[in-house]
Amino acid sequence: MFGMKPITGAMVDSLLWSASLLGILLLFSTFIRVKFQFLRKYYISASLIAGLIGLILGPEVLGVIPKEVVSSWGALSGRLIILVLAPMLITGSFPKLGRLGKVTGGQCTWSYLATATQYAIPCLLSAFVFTPLMGVNPLFASIVEEGWAGGHGTAGGMKMVFDSLGYADGSSLAITSATVGLLYGVIGGTIAINYAARKGYIHNVVADNKKVDELLDADHREVGSNITISRNVIDIFAFHAGLVGAAVVIGYLLMKFMKAFFNFNLYWFIAAMLGGLVVQALIIKTKWNKCIDRPTMSRIQGLALEFLVAGAISSVKITVIVKYALPLIIQQGLFMIIMPFLLFFFGKRLFRHNWFENAIIVFGTACGVVATGFLLLRLIDPELKTESAEAFAASRPFCSPFIAGGILTSMMPNLIAQYGTLTVGLGWVAAFVVILIVSKLAGWLKFTPQFDD
Repeated sequence: MFGMKPITGAMVDSLLWSASLLGILLLFSTFIRVKFQFLRKYYISASLIAGLIGLILGPEVLGVIPKEVVSSWGALSGRLIILVLAPMLITGSFPKLGRLGKVTGGQCTWSYLATATQYAIPCLLSAFVFTPLMGVNPLFASIVEEGWAGGHGTAGGMKMVFDSLGYADGSSLAITSATVGLLYGVIGGTIAINYAARKGYIHNVVADNKKVDELLDADHREVGSNITISRNVIDIFAFHAGLVGAAVVIGYLLMKFMKAFFNFNLYWFIAAMLGGLVVQALIIKTKWNKCIDRPTMSRIQGLALEFLVAGAISSVKITVIVKYALPLIIQQGLFMIIMPFLLFFFGKRLFRHNWFENAIIVFGTACGVVATGFLLLRLIDPELKTESAEAFAASRPFCSPFIAGGILTSMMPNLIAQYGTLTVGLGWVAAFVVILIVSKLAGWLKFTPQFDD
C-alpha cells in the first residue's frame, strides 16, 4: 500500500540484530565516557565514541564487524532522522518570540548569518577552485552547514539526499565535517572565551574543572518525562510515539503528493516535520493538547539521535576522506578563521547587554551542536543568570525548522545540482545582505558596536 513493500520476518530479524549490536556499542561507549573525565571536558558524547569504535571495528579498518551490519547501520541512520524531526513542532503551542524579543531576534539573525556564510563561501570556493581545478563534485560545497551547524545527526540523515543525487561520498564527508566542527566548536570557543576575558568583554569566567559524577544518585536525578494520561489508558511513551507516527504518515503522504502533482522532491524527514505541524494544528484547540509532554518528545528524539549518530559515524568511508583530504583541509580550515571573525564582529553589533554570552551560545551551536553552545555559555555564565539561554530557547522555533538540519538544509544539495555552485553561492550572498537589512529595519542590528562595558 502506498508504494511500500511487505517486510519479511528475515528483514525484521536482521534489523533487530543490527540495532542490538549498535545498542551494545552505545552501552560500552557509555562506560568509557563516564570513566574518562577528559571526554567530558571536550563534551564527547557516548554516541560519538560508539561511532568511532564501530568505524575502527568495521570493514574500513579491522574488519571485525561485517560489512553487511555496518551498511545496515548507515541505512538506519538515514531513516532515524525522520523520527528526530517529526516531533520538533509538536510542542503544545505555536512559536512565539517571547518577552526577550530583541535578544531573540539578534540570536536568530546571528544563526541565519552563520548559515548563509557556511553556504555562500563554500559554494563560491567550489565554483572557482575546487570543481574547475581539482575536479571536486559541486555537492561538496554543502557539507559545511550540514556538518557544522547541522551536527552529526543532520550529516548522517542527509545520506538519503546524497544517495538520491548519486553522490555516495557526500554522507561520509558531511560526517567528517560535523566531527571537525564539533571539536573546533569546543576548542575554538574556549580560546575565544579566554580572549574575550582578557579584553574585558566578560567579567565572570568560571572554569568547570572539578570532577563530576555523571551517574546521578536519587537526590540529583532529573525528570525525563511527565505522565499526562493515566497509565490505565496507555503508556505515555506509546501515546507520544503515536503522535510521532501520525506526523510520519502525514509527512509520507505529503511527500508523495508533492512528487505526483508538482514533481517536487520533498524529503521524508522534512515532510514529517511539516506533518508534526499538521498534528499540532489539529489538536491544539482540543483537550488532548494538554497531554503533549515536551520532555517525552525529547526522549523519543534523543533515542533516535543516539542511534543515528553512532550508526552514521560507523559507516563513514575512510577512503573517501583520504580522497578529499586537500579540499577538506582548505574548506574546514577557512571556516576556523571565518567563524570567530563573525562572532566578534556581529556579536558587538547585535546585542547591547551581555553581548558575548548571547553570541557565544550561537557560535557553539553553529560549529557543533546545541550542547556545545550551552557548554561554552556555562563556562562564563554557570548559573545562567543572563538572558542568553532563555533567548536562545525562544529563537530555536524560528531557526531549527529551516536551517541547521531544517528545510533549507535538505534543499541545498538539490539546488546545487540544479543551478550550480556559482548561482547558489551568489544567492546566499544576496541572502546574507537581505538578513542584514531585515535585522537593521527590525532594530536588532547596529552598524557600530552597541554593547555596554
